Amino acid sequence: MFQRADDGISLVEVVVAMLLLAVLSLAVLPLIIGVTQRTVDNRALLSATAFGRNELAKVQAAFPATPGDEETRCADLLSRAAAPATQDPASGFSARLTVGVSTCPATYPVSIPVVVTVYENGAAVASITSRVRVGAE
Repeated sequence: MFQRADDGISLVEVVVAMLLLAVLSLAVLPLIIGVTQRTVDNRALLSATAFGRNELAKVQAAFPATPGDEETRCADLLSRAAAPATQDPASGFSARLTVGVSTCPATYPVSIPVVVTVYENGAAVASITSRVRVGAE
């Protein structure tokens, strides 16, 4: 009788389409894995930076930048830097304060550089730098 030119999709065409889709998926898969890994790394860096900023905020709260404030002492800042690192058990981070001077300066008031370094498993993850104003030795 009468046969139509378009009888639908053959099994061979379906298999070829699936093969092309598989090849394209394999080409995109490394990109997806790389983006996922970067997201995990960035999330850890963000958490470390937030922890470090929180520790720096504690130091800045203890040493307010109020003009004429003679209660903030350089020796107190140096003793904070000599204290053991602060641990965060939830994240596994530790933070250490480093002061930019080894001895107190001769004139006051003075602004002293400080760095809070955040560590994870002994490796530095983030560093936050600031200055702290002290009014006396």
